[in-house]
Amino acid sequence: MKISLVGLSGCGKTSIYMTTFAGRKPEQTKGAAPTIMYEIRRHPFLGLEVSIFDFGGQEQYRESYMSDPKVFSGTDVLIPIIDLHEPEGFEEAKKYFTNIIDLFKKNKIKPAVHIFFHKYDLQDYMKELLDTNLEKAKGIFMDLFSEWKPEFHVTSIYEQERLAEIFRDILVASYESLEKHVESAQKQLGEIPARIIISDTAGNVIVHNVQGISTGLQLRGDLRDFIGACNNLRENFFMSDSAEFSGRGLEGDKEISLHVFKFIIAVLIMKTQELDKGAEEKIESLLSDMSMFADLVVRAHAES
Repeated sequence: MKISLVGLSGCGKTSIYMTTFAGRKPEQTKGAAPTIMYEIRRHPFLGLEVSIFDFGGQEQYRESYMSDPKVFSGTDVLIPIIDLHEPEGFEEAKKYFTNIIDLFKKNKIKPAVHIFFHKYDLQDYMKELLDTNLEKAKGIFMDLFSEWKPEFHVTSIYEQERLAEIFRDILVASYESLEKHVESAQKQLGEIPARIIISDTAGNVIVHNVQGISTGLQLRGDLRDFIGACNNLRENFFMSDSAEFSGRGLEGDKEISLHVFKFIIAVLIMKTQELDKGAEEKIESLLSDMSMFADLVVRAHAES
């Protein structure tokens, strides 16, 4: 899958990548150097290799890569990013995006379009002005991309978990019929009195009910390492596509179990108390759903 991030210089493309895919916190993005020409970054998600093209927004770089339309070929998802802190740049961004639209039409590239109205945060900016800029930007850019039926998202790197959920939904949408399983899992997690994390085996969070366990899409390092180690054991020791691992503290009051399905989906369950029969049944139902989810992902890979 190829995702193309486009926008004027300084609009936040690289910071979005860093806080969503690279495990960085917002304060760690300050002082990031401008992107020269474009950078390609690869990230695994649900066994799919995602290529993220971060296109430099400075005028000389735009002119250079726009003259070589091959760099946009194969774009599955186009994400135009509009800086809400810089309304004076809206017209320039409109011209840039118009050229991209013309290039895509000429080369018969038909991506899904997700417009990010970005920097919706109060870092040195008044909310009244921000809301005015947002409404103005919607009027310009939703109309500009209307032929492609775009979705829009109001984003900020300071709303890191929300930004990760947006990308998760964009990525999951590439697999037909998987979105409802994610929505169902999120609902089930709210009904189970245990801490549960559902991720892929690369450590990308899908849904969870545990605070502070991820930075963007990436699980905290110790949990990611644990899942990776168990997945290696599954492959090299059990030599099966699915496996279960469990452990209990010596005092017997804490229990952890990890379920790996089809070498792709990992479900980590952490209990601090004995659960009643109803809760255990809900966990079994969740695990059954995630096994089906993994089967659907494998099938989607086979058909692509």
